[in-house]
Amino acid sequence: MDDMTNPSPITPVRSGASQRSRRSRARRSWGWLVALIVLVVVVGGGVGTYAVSNAVAEGRYAAETPGGDGVVGTLQIPRFGDSFQVPIVQSTSLAQLRRGIGWYDGTAAPGQIGNFALAGHRLGWGQPFAKLRTLRVGDEVVVTTGTGTFTYTIITGPTVVASTESDILAPVPGDPGRNPTKALITLTTAASWLPTPDRLVVVGELTSH
Repeated sequence: MDDMTNPSPITPVRSGASQRSRRSRARRSWGWLVALIVLVVVVGGGVGTYAVSNAVAEGRYAAETPGGDGVVGTLQIPRFGDSFQVPIVQSTSLAQLRRGIGWYDGTAAPGQIGNFALAGHRLGWGQPFAKLRTLRVGDEVVVTTGTGTFTYTIITGPTVVASTESDILAPVPGDPGRNPTKALITLTTAASWLPTPDRLVVVGELTSH
């Protein structure tokens, strides 16, 4: 008589469909693994580039001197800390923005009636305007040049505008048809930490010279 108390295990017969399913799952697993490796490489490379660009920019900041090679002066914003002192350079080309904060061509000079407009990186290359969103009405922005020190007080807090709204650079920001009667400053940077053409804008008025 056969011993049925301890039968041999039954080996199931795998159908072709089952084998294809296993291969499909294996391919998906490898796909996720490859995607994860690529993500780690991209993120790691981005972090490395970010750190290197900041280190390079900070070295350049220290080497820049007002009046030399297109350096207009320096910018200080007390809310950003006592150590915040960044060179202001002529034009807003990528090369110039890697040296400091760029002065938009065609806008007013520091302390003059009109709009003294500046741009700065929000991420990387020293990221001088990383904290621009933290500025509040009443905060001070101090510009020092060879002709003196100009203190502006923020009158319009952080506002996001589309890249097409170039009238923020008008002598009266947002009102290009109006003649200016005050000395203003406009600070601009990217509206988001992610790549975007839109801009975060803060406006101040000269209150001391």
